[in-house]
Amino acid sequence: MDLSTITVADFKAHFRRDFPYLNEYDNAALYNSGSRVYYASTELFYDCLLNGTTGIEPAEGANWTVVADDIYNYILDEDIEKAFQEAQIVFNQSLFGTDAQITLGYLYLAASYLVNDIRASKSGLSGKGAFSVTSRSVGNVSESYGIPEAYLNNPVYQFYTQSPYGLKYLSLVLPQLVGNVGAVFGATRP
Repeated sequence: MDLSTITVADFKAHFRRDFPYLNEYDNAALYNSGSRVYYASTELFYDCLLNGTTGIEPAEGANWTVVADDIYNYILDEDIEKAFQEAQIVFNQSLFGTDAQITLGYLYLAASYLVNDIRASKSGLSGKGAFSVTSRSVGNVSESYGIPEAYLNNPVYQFYTQSPYGLKYLSLVLPQLVGNVGAVFGATRP
């Protein structure tokens, strides 16, 4: 399967509720009160004030009001494309059977990279690499995670434990990495 056939639209459809995508204004869409859109022509965000608004551009109509927001509060198409590029480097299609399984595995791997990239971008220059938390305390509150040793001892697996999408990817891949071997008693003729 050609991974380039998997699109940003496929990612957004699969992870509809998972990420805050930038909602760019679409002249043909129907907007209701409270809908927020980004209008590229003015580089501003607008909230819709009237239910059933369609075909009225935000910069022109009284159905919209300008609001303060930032495009970096949202997942952009280029963020997803970047995650696709990163995922393509390590994705092994032969671990999956059908095209649908390949697509599913690839989307979860890309989502894992996307989460990592967004977390890194929010920390900027002050960001640090971190391993999974095994124990942490603040006052009388503590947290600890029991991470299987097989993951802790493998730097590749350890990376995937940093997000629920990476863990889901591991759950799809790990069964494919285990093979069964059996011995059968037999003899050969001279």
